[in-house]
Amino acid sequence: MADFRAFPWAAQFEAKELAAFLEDLWGAASGDDGLATLQAVEKVIADHCPDGDGVPQCPLTDREIEVLTLMANGATYVSAARQLGVAKDSVRSHCTRIYDRLGAANAAQATAIATRQGWLPGLQVPEPVAPLRRLSPQEWNRILQQRADEMRAQPGTTVQIGPYVSPTGASGTAWRIGKGLTAPFRPAGAFTAKAVRLARSRWAVEARYIGDHADSNSASPTEGTAP
Repeated sequence: MADFRAFPWAAQFEAKELAAFLEDLWGAASGDDGLATLQAVEKVIADHCPDGDGVPQCPLTDREIEVLTLMANGATYVSAARQLGVAKDSVRSHCTRIYDRLGAANAAQATAIATRQGWLPGLQVPEPVAPLRRLSPQEWNRILQQRADEMRAQPGTTVQIGPYVSPTGASGTAWRIGKGLTAPFRPAGAFTAKAVRLARSRWAVEARYIGDHADSNSASPTEGTAP
């Protein structure tokens, strides 16, 4: 199991040393919520830490920290190079040195090591995406009917349908709308639709009503299932 202790060195203290550390720590933290209290807490930690510093010394240069922070925040070699104003190969070389210095096999492992040691203050950790409630076919059919009615009432206006948890679900719905394979969107060609990405793990369908141009006397397509 991973060790997430903030003060692993304190576990090695004798009873009197540990009591003194905790007493000083609680005393420093009993102030208000201002910067002075934070500084007092940091001083207590630094004073009691065996090596005089609560955070191990970082072996990376400032530029390497900057590069690893960009990679950890989702940048690629190309986008990181663009933000830093350097060549892509330069970013790749920085990453190689970072892995060597941290003993990491790749960017993910280097990020984990540096984050655990507190060496990436600029890391932006996104909030996890909340799971979507699974809708029944009846609920989807009701939503599709409502959206189709909205679009018919305002021809040419784009209406969003979703969200979906996969691009396949969104693109499948868009294809069925365009082909008129779902009852509310008949005849074929009366609506245009495309799948769009909203955010991480979220997609939607943007559709609009353009008019019943298809031959209404042609054979009706088979109704598809709800997404």
